[in-house]
Amino acid sequence: MRTILRHRHLLLVLVVLAPRMIWFLLLGGSLPTPVRDQAIYISAAGRMLQGEGLSFSREIGWLRSRMATEEVFSSSWTRDPGYVFGMVPTETPTASIEPGYPLLLASAIALTGPSTGGVFLLNCIFALVGAWAVLKLVEDNWGERQGMLAALIWSVYPFYIYYSAYAMTEMVHAAMLPLLMLLTSRAVSGRHYGLASGLATGFLFLVRSTAIFILPLQMAWLFWRKRWKQSLMVACGFIVCCVPWMVRNQAKLGSPVLLPTKGALNLWMRNNPRMLEIEGIGIPDFISEGLNRTELLDYPDMDGVSGELERSGMIGDRAREFILANPMLLAYLTLARGWSFLSPLGGTLDHPLAAMAGLLIYLPLLVISLMEFARRRKDPEVLLLACLFLVYLAVHSLAHGGVRYRLPVDMVLIVLFSLFAGRKLGWEPPSLPSKGEAS
Repeated sequence: MRTILRHRHLLLVLVVLAPRMIWFLLLGGSLPTPVRDQAIYISAAGRMLQGEGLSFSREIGWLRSRMATEEVFSSSWTRDPGYVFGMVPTETPTASIEPGYPLLLASAIALTGPSTGGVFLLNCIFALVGAWAVLKLVEDNWGERQGMLAALIWSVYPFYIYYSAYAMTEMVHAAMLPLLMLLTSRAVSGRHYGLASGLATGFLFLVRSTAIFILPLQMAWLFWRKRWKQSLMVACGFIVCCVPWMVRNQAKLGSPVLLPTKGALNLWMRNNPRMLEIEGIGIPDFISEGLNRTELLDYPDMDGVSGELERSGMIGDRAREFILANPMLLAYLTLARGWSFLSPLGGTLDHPLAAMAGLLIYLPLLVISLMEFARRRKDPEVLLLACLFLVYLAVHSLAHGGVRYRLPVDMVLIVLFSLFAGRKLGWEPPSLPSKGEAS
């Protein structure tokens, strides 16, 4: 065991890269299917390399319009090939999606050329970052052996391997969360970790805007630990990272937009029974028959409205008005999405192999993690991780749901399982109570 620990970093590199190289070879160098949003990110990265900034080409507008024509249900908001998502004019600067992943992907493609190797390189780099962060997070707080076990499990977690081939934000998202938790935990000791934690959170926000909900958690936790200065430094780091994005939006769009404008469309679609029905998500009759303001379920008439911000505002207003008029529907969808988020089956990973991995791997992790949390609930770092999981559960229960949106915080379950295994294997000093049990 001592030999393994002495060479743990080299071992971790091998364990991270080997299964991902095998997966890449099995795909034959192609990107995996279903396609999902890969075309959007690849196109945006290509536009950046051409010096066009964050924008969408006419070809992407035409492609999405053509796809929507085949999917009759959505032709109302994508019938015009001059707009992407029905609200973003092509060939113009946009703030509809986060700029981080297209910029990262463009940087990788600049090194590898226009090939899937750029996607593989980028995601593998972040997989290494994520595995290292898990190792250090657990090492710092609970021990080297537990840290090595957690990092190894994280490295070979089937869902993370699967998404490491996608040209989407999932791998970066999953890798950055343990790094945020590591930096936040270290901020208790002072120095510059608070600022670094805020910068990392801002970076993740520019890749995946969900990270904005992590910021108050980090600040509140550090305030609770009586590290007020570090808490404020987290906020400062986040602001510093996001200011260039807001300045760019002020210059290009006339408004210092922070959150992606496509969020309005997501809010409208994810609470629209007609759209949900197409996806196989049914609404009970006692709710669907009593819906109010059903005219808001129709896509608004955009004639004469050409700007992205104006179109996004119209859709967002429509979504909010419908939600407020139908609290029973929102309550039902929140519960349904919460179950979909926690479920080992279905959701956005609807495949027999995904279901098997969910039942054989995720479900035991969840059960054991709940038991270990109950035992260590007074441990500040365990509480931080548990709150992170709950934040994601709350956000995605109100918004998206689905197994795919849970995957970044599966890291919490992996850490708690490793603490459970370390305790059972006698890795904790027998003369001292484990962290969190001292009281």
